[in-house]
Amino acid sequence: MFSRLRDFLNRHKRKFIVSGIVIGSLVFLTRYTQRKLREWQEKEVNDLLERSRRRQHFESTERTCNQTILSLATALRESVIKALDTDAVINKLRSGCQDKVETWNTLKVLAISRSATIIYAYAMLVTSLRIQLNLVGGYMFKNSKNQNTVAPMSGPSLEKYLTLCEYFMDEGVEKLGSLIQQKVKQITDATSLTDQLALRDLEQIYWAIVSSISADNSRDPVKNLSTYMLSTNCENEADDTLSRIIKETLDLMESEEVQTLMRTIIRSGFVLVMDHISEYFTCTPPVTNGVKPAEKNTPLPGSSKESETFWADSVEQPINSFDMDGFLNLNKITMPVAKIIPIINGQVPDISTQGDVPSDWLQRLILNEKLKALGANIYEAFSF
Repeated sequence: MFSRLRDFLNRHKRKFIVSGIVIGSLVFLTRYTQRKLREWQEKEVNDLLERSRRRQHFESTERTCNQTILSLATALRESVIKALDTDAVINKLRSGCQDKVETWNTLKVLAISRSATIIYAYAMLVTSLRIQLNLVGGYMFKNSKNQNTVAPMSGPSLEKYLTLCEYFMDEGVEKLGSLIQQKVKQITDATSLTDQLALRDLEQIYWAIVSSISADNSRDPVKNLSTYMLSTNCENEADDTLSRIIKETLDLMESEEVQTLMRTIIRSGFVLVMDHISEYFTCTPPVTNGVKPAEKNTPLPGSSKESETFWADSVEQPINSFDMDGFLNLNKITMPVAKIIPIINGQVPDISTQGDVPSDWLQRLILNEKLKALGANIYEAFSF
């Protein structure tokens, strides 16, 4: 019996060996596949959790960024109004000064400069804060994942980094306002107070200001954003981590992508200004909060005649201001420069009102999808 069994095994020895190898391989492959499947599932779960944490952290960073923008915008607005103060000039006109023409020209420059500066200043602030907060947010998330390989950023260093924009609120705004005021004066010197301007003419003045600023390579706030936002010695930090982050911030501010984005945003800001001003170039004065402009009792600043003379009464509406189809052509309506100046000055009032240019502009910047995408790209780049 045993001999027959031995003979059977000898005859089928090769088959048993091959079968054993096949079965063993199948068992090994099955276990290997199960292990790899478990590892893949665990990796997918971990990646999902990490993406969820990153998304939550990014959304928290975005909320912090928006809150910071809103809180700093008020102080920035006050800085712009202080740097380009028109109240003193208006009071001088109302008191009956001798050099009225010169004073009116000063008010003209200040009013246009103020509206242009608020467009530039808000765009610079929002862009810089998107860069700063998303950069440091991504870095902090990366640090929370790799505490052993990434140097942590201390509390004092983080606080110092986040307060870098304080320079812009004071010296930077003054530098920006001085530049824009100089450009406005150069461009509007030839514009007389009695000149009749249409919306298109006023628009050309604003575009000339933008072009003149852009052509000034050494002082253009788009090309030299960091010189307005950060002090010159900000890179000289003893903390290596803080110094590295500041250098990365400077690189981002000077990047072509950021410059192109800022140019686009600033142009849309001046379009917004013209949209607000165009409301006054109509046959029927626009209604704001239920009150027509002519009912606001805002006499022409410095008028030596009747205090009841309103800018709304000076709108020139020629017979041909209507198209053949009966629609009003705003480009055919003109107003004297002396009547346009109070309108421009009123676009950035000393006291914030709902729907004014700064408030509307700030809201648009916060909701701007391109700026959000910039922040998201920066966060993603520094969080891995």
